[in-house]
Formats: sequence, structure tokens, C-alpha cells
Amino acid sequence: MIYNLLWADNFNINWFMMYLHKYQKSSSKLPLLFIAVIPTLMGIGQNGLLVSLPLLVDKTGINLSTWSIIISIGSILFLPSAPFWGRYSDINGPKSVVIQSLAGFTACFFILSVFSFLGSKTNLNSIWIISCLCLGRVIYGLTVSGMVPATQHWAILILGEDKRLEAITTVSAGLSTGRLLGPIVAIAALKVSAIAPLILLTLLPIVMLFITSTLPSPPYQKKKKQNETILSVSHSKRYLPYLTTALSASAALALLYYVLSPALSEITNLKAERISDLVGYILTLAAAISLLAQLFIVKSKKLNIAQMYQLGAFSIFLGYTIFLSSSWILFFIAMIFVAFGNALLVPAYTSKASEISQGQHGISSGYITMAHTCGYGIAALLAVTSEFGAKYPLILCVLSGGICCIFAAKYAGKIKKDKDVDIY
Repeated sequence: MIYNLLWADNFNINWFMMYLHKYQKSSSKLPLLFIAVIPTLMGIGQNGLLVSLPLLVDKTGINLSTWSIIISIGSILFLPSAPFWGRYSDINGPKSVVIQSLAGFTACFFILSVFSFLGSKTNLNSIWIISCLCLGRVIYGLTVSGMVPATQHWAILILGEDKRLEAITTVSAGLSTGRLLGPIVAIAALKVSAIAPLILLTLLPIVMLFITSTLPSPPYQKKKKQNETILSVSHSKRYLPYLTTALSASAALALLYYVLSPALSEITNLKAERISDLVGYILTLAAAISLLAQLFIVKSKKLNIAQMYQLGAFSIFLGYTIFLSSSWILFFIAMIFVAFGNALLVPAYTSKASEISQGQHGISSGYITMAHTCGYGIAALLAVTSEFGAKYPLILCVLSGGICCIFAAKYAGKIKKDKDVDIY
């Protein structure tokens, strides 16, 4: 019986590979589908880990503050590594960067799975457990940081320079899909075990690693390092408005995620399990709204980039303001505005930044990713303000939304003077 099962699995794999190669020849756009799925893993990992955190704290005996530091280590390492992988993608092509990011993703969650299990089932010294968990996140930060810049670069190479925004939106939609599925997958997996989501996140990238290795490398023009450096330095000031917007928007969103549970605890008398469920529902709603906005507004070009920038900034400002209310029901309405706003804002400033360095999209994507990571780091530092009350970090979110609105207003004025620019 085992032999028959193995033979059937081998037959199915061979059939899949034959079908994949045959379909690749008949459709040059097929790789784009798989490329969009790759950042989905990142989204599942981000929100899935957030939902799993309460049980990981309970089972491993490692407190929430320590887990937050462990997770933030990986995020901090995005700062130097994301621009590096962006440049590497421009010079050597995106495929190798995507492959190494998937390998790093697998290694990270394998280490997290093993040592979370050991922490919950054995008496192994907690220092060793924490050290190895940190090692997993170091691997994550140094490798997975190249995933978004490289997939965006790959998507642009497939669709062409004139469809830059569509390519960026395709990758963003994949990331949003992952964030939508993350809480659902994690909640289902947690019914089995506290580390089941981590095991699942170890296996899924192996499948994508296998598929990605079969995809044809996209055609690209190899860039010289010297020209690339001169270009990035000469345009650094032009990047500043978009990097500042990216930093402010990501800091506000990350800070919101940090204080969502404390804020719900302050305004309700619900138990921790119920609050965890509410957080999962809110995150799922956010991902769903974000995905719908990206597919039906951004990708279909219902708005131009200036309109997306303005409406997105105003929406997140309004959403964070509503979060200051004392009703948990209004939190869902607030999250709709925040998710909708970010869905418009992120592609807008990412697309505009990519226009600065024409033909070197890995660099601009790397800088945007670096700005996002700076925002996450700032949010981690500002999260301590929740010790004085959950309202204080939410006020900081409102201020960050206001900064985005200021830059959106300046950007819109700039667009009016430059009507001949093809924003798509």
C-alpha cells in the first residue's frame, strides 16, 4: 500500500511538472501568477505569527516582551539587507534573490518550529531556546528582505515598464491575500497544536521553492554597480517624500497592531481568548478590504496616482481618528478606512519612487522596504507608550496619518505642474 501511495505521488509530481512546462510555453504570463503567490507566504507568516503569539507565549513560557524582541530582530535586519537585495536583483536578475528568500523563509520557520517545540516539551535552558529563536529571525531578516523587491522587479520585467503600477499592485495583492489567509490558517492550525502554524509555514515555502526553480529567468539588462550608486545618490532627495510617507504609514500600522489587544482590553470586559478572536477578525477584515481595493480600484486604474496618494492618506488619518473612540464595534469601521487607505497609498508612493530610477526597480523597492522596516522599528519603540494607556499610541497613529496627508498634499501640487508625466 505504501509503495502504491509513493508511486501515485511520484506520478502526480511528474504530471504536474509536465503540465507546468507545457503551460509555460503557451503562456508567457504564467510566471506572474506564481510570483504573486510568493509574497502571499510573507503575508501568511506576518499575520499568522501575530495570531499564534498568545499560545506560543503560553506554551513556551517565553513572555510577550521577549517574543516581541525576537520578532523585531528579523525586522531590523531588513534595514541593511533590503536595499542590498534590491541592488543585487538589478545587477543579477530577480530569480536568484527570490529563491534564496524562500530558502531563508523555510530555514527560519523550521528553527522556530523546532525550538518552540523544545521550549514547550522539554526543560532545555530558556537562554538556548531564545538564542536559537533569535538565530531563526536573523536568517529571516537577512534573506526574506529580498522577497518583495525581487518579486516586484520580476513582475515589472514580465509586464513591461509601461505597466509598472499593475506589476507592483499584483505583488501587493499577493501580500494582502496572505494577510487575509494568515489569521484563518493560523486559527485552524492552532486547533491541532501551538506550533502547527509554524510547521505549516516551514512546508509551504518548500513547495514554492520547487515551483520557482522551474520558472524561466526573466530577461533583464545587467546594470553596472558604479552607475547604480551614482544614480541612487543623485536622486536621494527625490526619494525623501515617498520614503517619509512609507515610514509614517508603516509605523502607524505596526503601532496599531501592537496596541490593538490592549486597546480592546481597555474598552471591553472580554477574556483574553475572546480578544484574540476579535483581533483575528479585525486583521482578516483589514486584509479583505485591502485586497478588494487593490484588485478593483488600483489594478483597474479607477484613480490616478495623485488621487490614490491623497485619498489613501486621508483615509488612514480618518481611520486612526475613529480608533480613538470607546466602542469596539467602531474599531471594525476604523480598520476599513485604514486598510482601504493603505491599499491605495502603498502602490502610489512605491510607483512614484520607482519612476525616479528608471530601469532599476530593485533599488527603489529596496529603499521602500527599508523605510517600512524603519517604521516597524519606530513602532516597536513607541509601543511602550501603551503602558500609560492604549490611547497614547493611537494618538501617535493619528499624527503619523497627518504626516502622510501633508506629503500627499505636496505631492498633488507637484503633479499638477507635471501633467506630461505618464504615471502608469
